[in-house]
Amino acid sequence: AERYDPAINQWETLTSMSTAREGMAAAALNGKFYAIGGQGLSSVEIFDPATGQWSAGTELPGEVNHGIAITVGGKILLVGGRNSADQPSNQVVEFDPGTNQWSQKAAMPTARHGMKLVLFEGKVWAIGGRALSDTSKVETYDPATNSWTTGPSLTTARYFPSAWAANGRI
Repeated sequence: AERYDPAINQWETLTSMSTAREGMAAAALNGKFYAIGGQGLSSVEIFDPATGQWSAGTELPGEVNHGIAITVGGKILLVGGRNSADQPSNQVVEFDPGTNQWSQKAAMPTARHGMKLVLFEGKVWAIGGRALSDTSKVETYDPATNSWTTGPSLTTARYFPSAWAANGRI
């Protein structure tokens, strides 16, 4: 693991995770960095920049590799990915630091991985990705109602797209 320090314009080497992870998801929550799942893994590791150490987090309900994580309302959502059979998943799980548990949420309509998640106007937008092939699908998750809706499709299918929200647009 490495961390960039803009004050000195350099990268510094951090303590290594206990497990090498390919295809992990990542999110920041309460000032800590969460390394979530990865190929063949359901484990979670948490980096605390105050101590410079990694610790074990709460295990996922099952293997998730190439899932995408986003922090919303003080919780982490882990969306989609690939399961232990290496098939696209529509699973959505939420980590609540208050209970220290992962819980199932409404499944994403389209099983896929490699999409981009963007928080926009209180909803999580799942953009593009790959199901059996690259997709132009856009679906939105409302954390308040634990429900998904289908949005307007992209004009071009995108796998691991870049997307962001700014100036009232995505």
